[in-house]
Amino acid sequence: MKRLARYLLMVVLGLLIVNLFIEPVVESRSLYFPVRVLGGDPASMGLEYEDVYLTTADGVKINGWFVKNETSPKVILLFHGNGGNLSHRLDTIRLLHALPSNIFAIDYHGFGRSGGQPSEKNLYLDAEAAYRYLVEEKNYSPSNIIIMGSSLGGAVATYLAEREKIGGLVLLRAFTSAPAMAPRVNPLYRWPIIWPRSRFDSLGRMSKIQVPLLIVHSRQDEMIPYQMAVALYERANQPKELLLLEKGGHNDPMAAPEYLKSLRRLLGRNGDQ
Repeated sequence: MKRLARYLLMVVLGLLIVNLFIEPVVESRSLYFPVRVLGGDPASMGLEYEDVYLTTADGVKINGWFVKNETSPKVILLFHGNGGNLSHRLDTIRLLHALPSNIFAIDYHGFGRSGGQPSEKNLYLDAEAAYRYLVEEKNYSPSNIIIMGSSLGGAVATYLAEREKIGGLVLLRAFTSAPAMAPRVNPLYRWPIIWPRSRFDSLGRMSKIQVPLLIVHSRQDEMIPYQMAVALYERANQPKELLLLEKGGHNDPMAAPEYLKSLRRLLGRNGDQ
């Protein structure tokens, strides 16, 4: 019995060591792929913009771009995915500007010219700082703020949409939760002895979000299965729309005519016209 107890104690200690010290390193390397050097800016696309620095609640300065469109009262608060930086979303910014809409896009902790290190908590701090900037500095009415999140940014978007007043939510190729995605991005998580620390639980938040919702996903997405989009949609409140595109990989540009039509419809639903 003593030998068995000693063996069980060693197993428990081993699991604790793995999950307390090894898992955080594995998770960070599996979840975040930031690039520090910017490859361009909106001016290179012919768009005037403001280069913005915000201070988050933990005292870190993060970088963002505000691209104004005088023809629209709406602003899209854009949260990008887990790789690259703002400069890798220039085509998206140009597309959204032409809808028309104003755009405010930020780089998370550790991405581009933003300080700090990325983590679930820190990404949420980034989102809160960006929202405060639009309301307090740019004087946007919450009903004119549309939050858009792509991939990992979808989880950041649902976090903010659950907590703040906004005019609408757009989720592009979003996943349900980090634990659901973990085995797909790193085979180590297929073992039940390693548990993801981050939650990014969009699925758990959907029933608490009470704004017009647009979910867009490709059936050919090789990274995040479209069934996750269906699960998010089924859990969400009305009014809501699910658009499943027939073509397009996870990192392919999203510019299908039906997507732009749905996006324009959402932008025109409410707010000050």
